[in-house]
Amino acid sequence: MARKSTRQALVLLCLIAMLAVGTVGVGTAAAATNGTIKNEGPCDKKLSEVKVGSIIPGANPTLDLEDQADALITSAKVFNKKYNGVAGHCIAVDWCDPKVDPNAAADCARKIADSDAVATLNDTTPNGGDAVIEILKNAGVPRVDVSPGSPELKDPNSYAIGAGGAGTTFMMVPPLTRAGVKKIWMIGVDNPQIAALGGIMGTMAKAYGAEIIGISKVPAGTTDFQQFVLAAQDGGADGVIMPLGNNEAVQVMQAAQQLGSKLKFSSSLGTFGAKDIKDLGAVGKQMYFNAEIPPATASTKTWPVLKNMTADIASDGSKNNQRDKLKTSPMRSWLALWHLKTIMENSADPSTITRQSVTEAMNTATGVDSFGLMPAWTPNQPSNILGGLFSRVSNPWYYNVKWNGKQFVIDKKLLNVAEELEGNKDYPQPTA
Repeated sequence: MARKSTRQALVLLCLIAMLAVGTVGVGTAAAATNGTIKNEGPCDKKLSEVKVGSIIPGANPTLDLEDQADALITSAKVFNKKYNGVAGHCIAVDWCDPKVDPNAAADCARKIADSDAVATLNDTTPNGGDAVIEILKNAGVPRVDVSPGSPELKDPNSYAIGAGGAGTTFMMVPPLTRAGVKKIWMIGVDNPQIAALGGIMGTMAKAYGAEIIGISKVPAGTTDFQQFVLAAQDGGADGVIMPLGNNEAVQVMQAAQQLGSKLKFSSSLGTFGAKDIKDLGAVGKQMYFNAEIPPATASTKTWPVLKNMTADIASDGSKNNQRDKLKTSPMRSWLALWHLKTIMENSADPSTITRQSVTEAMNTATGVDSFGLMPAWTPNQPSNILGGLFSRVSNPWYYNVKWNGKQFVIDKKLLNVAEELEGNKDYPQPTA
């Protein structure tokens, strides 16, 4: 009975999500003009600033998300110059680097809690999430477009546009199984939770007649990455999923290239940009990806706003933020700014922006338009994925993307993390 009720709840979730896509909700007027964000002129410096914080790891041997932080800071400047800030108020960003350290993450949270920040944007706290959650929740600081770790997936104060690292790990399986892979190996981070993921993903692999047959954990400081590719090959795998930090995932693929491996690999668009794949050479054609939003190099005819987004992020002149190098993690920074802007400008009192008013607006907003980059979003819409373990995953949809040797090719059908985890491979798509 428990499984049946869970299934019914998941079906209801998907139906709600489908209906929301067709809803005329927050922000549609600005986006409907030509699919791009309007140039509204500069913000009014006479008005009080809207201060936001963000906890994002900078350069680190395993996880380097400095481009994500840079994109937030740079894009905020463009929003102030061209898009009237937030309801005329200029945006000020305070980035804090947690250095992939739980104590530093908690210090960042305390710094934001003690500041005038009304929210955080695109937070990513792979270590120390529980402490960060408690500190920011007690301070009443809402986390807008947070990139959730496992603790944030249940946190009422976190408003995510996807299922974070866990979600993208889960969605590494369907692209492989849909491509005919039957024996899957996991090359993942060296922590106690990684083995449990294999069991959770077993149900969806089985739906495609596939199985997860082994795992290689990558210890910190590893220099020999060929051993993991060889372990997968020797174990009889024909496909590999890579829940790894970006630096480690790149080195696994470089090892696969050096070995001339025929394995197929599945990763995240938050880890690889188009330039990264081109640099890998022929092995790139063996790669599959997923993300909550399309890649930066996707069609601007389908998503005209990508012109704005990619130009705004690269406006600081950084070569690392050029379109072919962009990953989806910095793109989410731009989208977080858009969501804060459009949700607050359609709130009860756009002239007054406080922690409480942002929280109230996030809790009541429905059908938030995101230029078609993702289905219309209701931030506070709960889910019952895995019996409520992912209760803050209000958007279950992911893109399924392949590299054809020259460019990303996006599958017409989106992946639904709720459906896939239930072992369903055929389900309705969100309506346009």
